[in-house]
Amino acid sequence: MTPLDLLEALKAYCKEITKDMRLLTRVPKNGTQAAERPPAVFVGNLPDKESEKKAAPYILLKLLTGKDDNEESICRVRIICVTFSEDKQENYIQCLNLLTRIKTKLLEDVVVDSRFSCQKPIEFIVYDDDLEVYQIGEIMTIWEMQQVERNVREYLGGGYTDN
Repeated sequence: MTPLDLLEALKAYCKEITKDMRLLTRVPKNGTQAAERPPAVFVGNLPDKESEKKAAPYILLKLLTGKDDNEESICRVRIICVTFSEDKQENYIQCLNLLTRIKTKLLEDVVVDSRFSCQKPIEFIVYDDDLEVYQIGEIMTIWEMQQVERNVREYLGGGYTDN
């Protein structure tokens, strides 16, 4: 299992747990009323620069760090949530609701895709930056993954012992 496997599993998980959410989107150029939809989910980055303005609401999954040692294999992942509304209070509430939905489900489910275990603590923040019509929050998560089995004996010609 690789960090990319984890991110792809999280992408499917986030889509599933937010599919019934209706968050505001930008008004289309030919429309007059704001539309609503669940957040889009991306791994790593948005597809292009233009997506930054059009993609909201969205969830962006970013690998921060990974660590493999004798005791564990873990990855730290940022789950970035971006919402849109011209009403700042509504925008704040939408972002907080999205963060809360994801955080609560991670705490309840613990394991994603029968392979990745979300560890405590789960930290989250809603940024206080003035981004006009966008609100950003993020969840910091730690994931335990299956360790890679090292086959040292094969490389040492079978003479290796654990003593």
